Formats: sequence, C-alpha cells, structure tokens
Amino acid sequence: MPIRFAALPLMMLLTACTHYHYIDPQTPEGLACMHKLDAEVNACEARVREKQDSFNSLNESMERSRRQCEHGNTFNMPNACPPPPSPTKVDNYCRDGYDEKFVKCGGRIEKVEQ
Repeated sequence: MPIRFAALPLMMLLTACTHYHYIDPQTPEGLACMHKLDAEVNACEARVREKQDSFNSLNESMERSRRQCEHGNTFNMPNACPPPPSPTKVDNYCRDGYDEKFVKCGGRIEKVEQ
C-alpha cells in the first residue's frame, strides 16, 4: 500500500503541463526588433529544412544505388554493395537564445502551469 501512495504524487507531477505565453513588445521599436528576430529564425529554419532535404535526397540516391548494385550482383559477391551510412540529421539551432532575445526586444514570457 505505501508504494502506491508514494507513486501517486509522482504521477500527478508527470501529468502537469507547463506552457509559456509570449507577450509581444508594446513599443514600435520592440515590435520591429521582434519581427526582425522572427524573420532571422524563419530564414534559419528554412536553411535547416533545405539542408535536411538535401541530405535526405542524397541518402535516397545512395539507397537506390545499393539496390541496383544488389540486383546486378549476379556472382553474389559479399560486401559488394555496402549499405549507405545512416541518414544525417541536421541540427536545428535556430531557436537557441530566442527567449533571451525576445525579452531584450521588450517582450515578456509568462509561465502557465495547467
């Protein structure tokens, strides 16, 4: 019995959700700063998507080449058609420091627990 009661508070903590409410700056300068920050983040994320798409295409091409090699490997030579390396996952660092920059622009971030 004590174990179940000890686990109950832990389960309640795990079900609690924390959200953050971003409140835009109220000055024209602050809004311009925030829009510039958002534009930089959006451009960075577009570059990350382009890089990821490029790596995905390269990996698909290498996989097609491997399948063609296996199809043409009539002598069943071992290791004649090595698999491509694992797909590359491009790191998305675009939002690193976003909260601090948002606040420097005059915005506020409120923590909301539900």
